[in-house]
Amino acid sequence: MGNQVLIVSFVIVVIGGIGSVWGALIVALVIGLADTFGKVLIPEFAGLVVYLVMAAVLLWRPEGIFRRG
Repeated sequence: MGNQVLIVSFVIVVIGGIGSVWGALIVALVIGLADTFGKVLIPEFAGLVVYLVMAAVLLWRPEGIFRRG
């Protein structure tokens, strides 16, 4: 009950950078768009799109998009 929301929230915080409110805000918008476009363009892999975005960002910047300075 609510596990999917908790997992997506964790993904947003990790990608945005732990402790960065602006990072979480921007990444929440990006993840929302990625999830929506994933459901429209490739519905059979819609749940996977969010995790692919997370994997790509963590390979590129392991500390998150906006790390806490």
